[in-house]
Parts: sequence; C-alpha cells; structure tokens
Amino acid sequence: MIDTGVGLWGLKDTAEGLTDLPLTVILTHAHCDHAGGAGEFPEVYLHPEDIPLLKIHGLEIRMGYAAVMGGAGLSEEDFVPPFEGVLKPLSHGQIFDLGGLTAEIIHVSGHTKGCCSVLFPEERSILFGDACNVNTLVMDDTSTTISEYKKSLERLKTYEDRYDTVYYSHGPAVGPRECLDDNLELCGRILEGTDDGVPCEFMGKAAFRAAESREDFSRLDGKHGNIVYSQLTKK
Repeated sequence: MIDTGVGLWGLKDTAEGLTDLPLTVILTHAHCDHAGGAGEFPEVYLHPEDIPLLKIHGLEIRMGYAAVMGGAGLSEEDFVPPFEGVLKPLSHGQIFDLGGLTAEIIHVSGHTKGCCSVLFPEERSILFGDACNVNTLVMDDTSTTISEYKKSLERLKTYEDRYDTVYYSHGPAVGPRECLDDNLELCGRILEGTDDGVPCEFMGKAAFRAAESREDFSRLDGKHGNIVYSQLTKK
C-alpha cells in the first residue's frame, strides 16, 4: 500500500479486506495527507530524510489540513494516533517484489527532501505522487531548493522510457507525461527570473506560482506542470 492519507480510522481494515496477503506500507513522503494514517500500522517504509517531518506533522496539523479540505466537523477521536511503530528505510533504487509485479523507488527530492516516486515497470506505469504535478509545492523548509529539485527531475527523466502511464496524488488520477518536462522548464525559468511569479498562498504561507493558471490549476498557456515556490527555495 502506498501512502495512508490524513489518518482517519478504518484504512487498515479496508486494506486487509481487499487481500489475504500481508501489507507492506510505503510512504512517498511524510506530509500529513500522505503519512497521517501510519499510526494504524506496525511498520512503514519512509525515506530517512523525511523522518523529522513525520514527527512534525502531528494531530493538530492533520486536523487542520482535514478541516481545510472539508472535514471541519471531525474530532480528535476520528483520527488514528501518531505513528509509534518501526520505521524502515526507503532508498533510491529499492525494489519491492509483489509477485509478478515489482515496485521500484525513485528518490525525487523537491516537494520534501525525502520525496519519492514509484515505478511499476511490468505495467509501464509510474506514481509521480507529489514529486511532480500540476501544482507542485516546493516552498518551505521541508522542501529542497529549486536547483536541487531540478536535478531530481533530471534524474526522474532518465526513467522516461520505462513508463507510459503517470499517476498523481493530487489533481487528475492519471495525468499527462508532459508535466515532467513542463516542471523542468519552469525550474530553469525560476532560476533565471523569467517565470510568471504569480503571488499566491497555500495553508497560510505566501508563495509564487511559476506559471499563471486558472482556479482549477490549468495553465493559461496550455501546458500542464506547475511549481509553487517561495523566496526561501528560489535558489
């Protein structure tokens, strides 16, 4: 299972109801909307660079995020407790054998320092997750700089001949492959100071959107990928 959501009770029972096989839980990164439900499981895999972030994103942040997303009526009892199990290291190039299908980990630091994507070569598909999408957040001290993010995207691009279908964690479930090239281009423009630099805000934090877009995050110029960054990460 990849990611655990914000941490409302019931995910473990639901997952175990789908299979008789043991569950292996992989966290693409430690933000509360992906790792919040880890507390239901005895062990999870997470990149070591995101371990400090997992400890920061506690119940208060998870409840705040859920409220913003429409769960304002939820109480503390609706959320699983903080993760206290075994953290297993997730690393670039690591392969999970699922029996006729493998999941290969690609470290794509940017959105967070330990952010990862997951490649399924037999299905010729990849989960970009939050590493690269139509509104990629690279904007605070849990992120890398834009320069480092660009290097990660260049590494991700070396896998391009191994997949056809791209899955995202936000926005469209299946999205355009072009997001990767779009975000690579935007990294260069941000560093050159030639991006649109549209002022915006996310979760109360001021930032800039690299390419001008509509409310649904679609770009005005017809391209797909986009990056939200701050003065802290613009280097």
